[in-house]
Amino acid sequence: MKFFLLMSGLAMASPDFVDIALDEPAPFAGKLLTNEALAKIISQYERDLTQCTIDSDFNIEKFKANQALKYDLLDIRYKSEVEMYQMMIDTRDQQIKKDKKRDVWQRWATYGAFVLGVGTTVAITYSVNQAAN
Repeated sequence: MKFFLLMSGLAMASPDFVDIALDEPAPFAGKLLTNEALAKIISQYERDLTQCTIDSDFNIEKFKANQALKYDLLDIRYKSEVEMYQMMIDTRDQQIKKDKKRDVWQRWATYGAFVLGVGTTVAITYSVNQAAN
C-alpha cells in the first residue's frame, strides 16, 4: 500500500524538464525545449537577476550619494551663515566700542565747553563789576 501511494505521488509530481532522446515520444503534453533553448532561458534568467542586483545596488548608492550631497550642502550653508552672523556680531561690537569712545570724547567736550562758558561768564561779570567800581 505504501508503495502504491509513493508511486502515485511521483506520478503526480511533474518535473520542470525531462530529458528525452531523438524520436522518443514526450511523456507529457506541452512545449519541448532543446538543451540550447533551456540553457538560453536559464542564462537569460541569471543575467536578468544579475542586472536587477546591479541596478538596485546602483540606485542605492546613487540615493546615498544624493543624500550625502544634500547633507554637505546644508552643512556648508549652515556653517557659512554662522560665520556670516558671527562677523556681523563682531562688526557691531567694534562699532559699539567706537561709538562708546566717541561718546566719551563728546562728553568731555561738553564738560569742557560748559566749564569754558562758566569761566568766561565769571570773567566777564568780574570785569564789568571792576569797571563799574
